[in-house]
This record gives sequence, C-alpha cells and structure tokens, in this order.
Amino acid sequence: MKKKINRYHFDRISSRMSQRFGSIKKGEEDSHMPYMLPMETNLLKLHRENGKRDSRRAIEAIHICLLTIDGYLADLEYDLEPFISEENQALAEGLLMSFDPFTNGEIKKALGDGVRLDSEEHLEAYYAEPVKCLIRIEKSIEMWLKARGTDGYFQYIEDLMGDAVKTDTRMEYAVLEDIS
Repeated sequence: MKKKINRYHFDRISSRMSQRFGSIKKGEEDSHMPYMLPMETNLLKLHRENGKRDSRRAIEAIHICLLTIDGYLADLEYDLEPFISEENQALAEGLLMSFDPFTNGEIKKALGDGVRLDSEEHLEAYYAEPVKCLIRIEKSIEMWLKARGTDGYFQYIEDLMGDAVKTDTRMEYAVLEDIS
C-alpha cells in the first residue's frame, strides 16, 4: 500500500534529504559533474521537446525523484499521484534515467555485481551523490527562476552547454565505479 503524503511533505523533501546527505555549495560543482551533467542534459533535452516542461515542473520533478529515493531507503512507496503531471513526470523520468538502476536497466547492468543495493546502508551510499546533485540543481533552478522567470534555468543551461547537448531523445546516464 502506498503511503499518502501532503503538500508540506512534498515541498520539504529537499530540506530533509539535504539534512541527511549534505549539499553542494555554489562554486563546488565541478567535482560532481559526472552525475550533474547527465541530469542537466536530460532536463534540457526534455525541455526542448516540450516547453511546458519549465523550471517549476523541473523543481517538482526533483521532489518526485527525492521522494522516490527516500522510498527506496525506507522500503516504502509514496503515493505521488496528487503531485504528478505529464510535464513533471517526464522530467522526473529523465532525471531518474540518469542515475537510478531501478529505472534504467542499462545502469543496473553496468553496475553488475559490484554494487550492492540490498540494504538501506548500501542504498544510502549509492544515492548520496545523486541526491546532493539533485538538491544543487534545484537551488540553481530556483535562482534562475527568480532572475529570468519560468524558463530562466533552461535559458541558462542552453547558453552554458546547449551546443554540446545532442538533439536526440536518448537519456544520458552516469555510472561511477567507486561510490565509497
């Protein structure tokens, strides 16, 4: 049975996960690029495909991803249906495809037997870096949303790396060998 959550729980997940896993400070993103780059690439590709997938929907997608991870850690599934839209669901799927072995079979295959995901301790170790990256991306989205409006974040990443992002629909992902 899925656990029901309210708007407060949905909106506060970033804060809760930041307390649990920590966060990436502005200016310290470079060492986290192996995960951040595929996440941002997938977001940009999905935004290009449908402009309704804007900055606000991207923040909601991050919350969906963080609640999904929190559910893995607690061995439960949240009822996210009241918070799901076509736009944020597509963005959440794109984000999860960039790092989540339960969403992306290619990642699970690439990890092989080298990474155990059978306990809260192992899951927490695996998801620590993606969670930090999601939270940092959310902070960036919030900043660009205030500075440039609903497409501010996507204008920023288009300017920053748009030329390097392919126009295909293939979702990029990262697999790190060492998660310790």
